[in-house]
Amino acid sequence: MPLAIRLSPAGRPARLFTACTGALLIAGLTAGSPAAAADSVSYDFESPSQKLPFMAINGFGRVLVGPAPGGRPGQAARVNIPNDGRSFKSELVIKGLDAGSHRFGFANYLPGDWQERDLDTIVAQWFSTQDDGGGIKPVVALSVHGGNWQLKVHWMSNGEIQESVIPLGAARPGHWNRWTFDITWSSAGKPGSIRVTRDGVTVGSHQGANNYHRGEPPHFRIGAYRPNWRPEKGPEKRVGASEAVLFIDDIAITSTTAGSGPDVRATTPGGAASPSASPAPSTGPTPTGSPSTSPTARAGEAPAGGDTAPGETAHEVRTDATARGGAGRIGVVGSAVVGAAALAGGAFVLLRRRHAKGSTRSAHRRART
Repeated sequence: MPLAIRLSPAGRPARLFTACTGALLIAGLTAGSPAAAADSVSYDFESPSQKLPFMAINGFGRVLVGPAPGGRPGQAARVNIPNDGRSFKSELVIKGLDAGSHRFGFANYLPGDWQERDLDTIVAQWFSTQDDGGGIKPVVALSVHGGNWQLKVHWMSNGEIQESVIPLGAARPGHWNRWTFDITWSSAGKPGSIRVTRDGVTVGSHQGANNYHRGEPPHFRIGAYRPNWRPEKGPEKRVGASEAVLFIDDIAITSTTAGSGPDVRATTPGGAASPSASPAPSTGPTPTGSPSTSPTARAGEAPAGGDTAPGETAHEVRTDATARGGAGRIGVVGSAVVGAAALAGGAFVLLRRRHAKGSTRSAHRRART
């Protein structure tokens, strides 16, 4: 209906220019809005103006943002699980990823007083939600066990969960590790792949089935999780153990082309690990290194549980940055704003010309009379 309103020659340009300016602002704000389920996300923990993913905890664990340790500049997230007989998990949860190929990058740091235990502390896991909501092991999990890093990969065969354990080299407390995981998820008829680098060096890989091929695509969890600290495991697993404390920083998840990987150098002598060359994809899982493969998990390890295990709550961390594909959105915003500005400017110039012509004709009519 606004188009049906008759305006005087003097009022029409201002009114239409205002409408074009409003369109410009709407275009800019719409283009700048993040997608509901962005497939490329990053978190650098530097800005207090944007929020982080939800934190899933069991018990009284926490994720707090503060100065990064170990001489690293800027901020980092401090994750802890207290040894209180109840707590066993404190993680950031990132969902909304598809079932294709992604590169997962992040940095983590074990304090210099990290206590070696012959039990797993999972620091990153990829978890597949199940149709029945039942508890099941993560499809991929990075953990520190004793004094070493290891990767566990799970898949289903004949109704049984299979497990491959891939050694990734010695853990170095007091050192920031930069991890990259290039993952292509397998499907029922197509093998997948995993390649792991640490500090720019390839330390492990896996070819073949790498998930359960049911339910939603695996989502990403990062933080700290001690399966053997679950209350049902009994207090003996906690005796003599200190709280679990570690730091994480620079999380970046990018959608990639299947089979692509980072530019990395070969493992140097005396490095974290000396894996063999990655074999060609096959239907049967083939990890590098010297993994053990068994139809069941190690004794004493409990399933990771569903998205919300008993006692687990989700908390929103409000003190840090979220950058969801920022560079791409900036380009979209810029293009939308420039286009809208050109439209507004053109409309204004055109209307000014029409107004000038109308004023000239009115002057001529007044002169004749």
